Amino acid sequence: MLKNKKLNRFLSILGMVIAIAIAYSVLVFLNKDESKVQKTSANAETSEQGLMYDDLGDFIASNHTFYNETLGWGRDRKVSWPKQRDQAELIVNSLKKISAENEDLQTDLGTITRLAETVQSGTKDKDVLIKLHRYFHDLDIGFNGYKDTTDYFDVTEYKGEG
Repeated sequence: MLKNKKLNRFLSILGMVIAIAIAYSVLVFLNKDESKVQKTSANAETSEQGLMYDDLGDFIASNHTFYNETLGWGRDRKVSWPKQRDQAELIVNSLKKISAENEDLQTDLGTITRLAETVQSGTKDKDVLIKLHRYFHDLDIGFNGYKDTTDYFDVTEYKGEG
């Protein structure tokens, strides 16, 4: 009789632990799905509005920062190709809406588009990523007046309005 009580108590506790674990798992699963839906709808709003960047200067600075953070200071040794393809897609889509009146600057934007399309297509060529980084780096200096470095790669046609 005493054994049955202990067994019943053990089974009751085990049942409660399993029920709590299942309830917790369901809540976690539902929260993940909800955050995916929110993220997807936020991305759709950005795409529908076409407002990925406020202006050309913001576009240049933002991409320069991205490449600094993902390729700069030796990070090019371990490239996240899915992340780079996503960024390349963002660049290509943005440049469908962004243009420049300056002919040299427009030439550079065309080169950036072609380089980004290469990455977007799935080509895993680090040299292409490095070229993209250098274009945004030099344009950030020439167009935005970026002064956080003395490095200049001289890859762009556009040299600034000076």
